[in-house]
Amino acid sequence: MNLPAFPNGFESWQKTHFEVVEVLCYIRSLEEGDQPKSFTEMIDQSATEEMYRLALELTNTFEEQTKGRKRERFLFDEIEDFVWAELRNR
Repeated sequence: MNLPAFPNGFESWQKTHFEVVEVLCYIRSLEEGDQPKSFTEMIDQSATEEMYRLALELTNTFEEQTKGRKRERFLFDEIEDFVWAELRNR
């Protein structure tokens, strides 16, 4: 697993990670046909190493991409859009 570098500080990383996990749990609760295909192939209803790794990778990527950027919307909304886009591109 890639260790976090905390480009925006630990508190920002922790909030981002929490919200990433929230989005992943929401997506996991959707009907299979509403989930991105790559996500559907990876998950089951329990926590797995793949899900842990995905949450960490998404958190680190989001934090790096938003380094020093002023937030224009609620954090959850930004992360939700980011996670959906990342899952569709995998």
